[in-house]
Amino acid sequence: MPHRERLFALALAGAALTAGLIAGVGGWPGSATPTLLVGFPDCEAPGAGLVAQPTAAWTSLVFVAAGVWIAGDRRLVSAPVRLLVASTIAAVGLASFFGHAALTDWARQLDSLAIKLMLVTFILAALSRLRSREEPASSAGWSFSAVWAGAAAATLTVELLWPAAGEPLLAALVLAALTLATLIATPENRRWLLLGLALLGAAVAAWWLGRGNGPLCAPWALFQLHGLWHILAAAGIASVYQIYRSETT
Repeated sequence: MPHRERLFALALAGAALTAGLIAGVGGWPGSATPTLLVGFPDCEAPGAGLVAQPTAAWTSLVFVAAGVWIAGDRRLVSAPVRLLVASTIAAVGLASFFGHAALTDWARQLDSLAIKLMLVTFILAALSRLRSREEPASSAGWSFSAVWAGAAAATLTVELLWPAAGEPLLAALVLAALTLATLIATPENRRWLLLGLALLGAAVAAWWLGRGNGPLCAPWALFQLHGLWHILAAAGIASVYQIYRSETT
C-alpha cells in the first residue's frame, strides 16, 4: 500500500508539472519579475527558453521527491497529518519550479505562499503530536484537516491582502515551527532534529552566498548555489520530519 500511495502522489505531481509546462509553452502569463539592482533574481541569469532558470527550477523538484516519499510513510499520528505534510512539501517544490521557470509576479508569489503553508502544516503537526501525548483519550476530537484549512485561509489572507506583512509572517512561522520541533523531539530522535537544523543552516548559507549580487553569485555559471540551497533545504526538512513520526509504530 505505501508503494501505491507513493506512485499516486508521483503521478499527481507529474500531472501538475506537465500541465503547468504546457500552460507556459505559449508564454507564461503575468508580469515578468524585473531585473533587480542587486542582480538577477536568485542570481541565475534567465534564459530565453520555457524554463528561465533551469538549475534553480529543476533542483526545486527535490522537494517533490521528499513529499512523494512521505506520502507513503504511515508512521505519523494520522493520515490527514501525513498527507498534508507530504502535499505541502511537494507543493513547495512545484511552486518553486514554476517560480524559477516563469519568473513572473504570480509565480514568485506562489512560491512564497507554498513555503508558508508548509510551515503552517509543520506547526499544526507538532501541536497535534503534543495534544496526543497530553490527552490521548481526547485526540479523536482533534480535527486536523479543519484546523489546517482555517490556518491556511488566514495565512493566505494575510499574504495576499497585506504584502508588506509577508516577510514578518515568514519569520514568525519559521520561529514557531522550530520552537515546536524542539518541544516534540525525544532523546531517541533528537539527532534527526540536530541534523536537520545543521542542513538548514548550510542551506541558508548557500542561499545568502549565492543570492543576487551575493559574494559567490555567478549568473552564467553552470553550477548555481541557489540549486544547492534547494537540495540542502529539502534534506533538512526531510530530517526534521523524522521527529514527527510516531514513537510506537
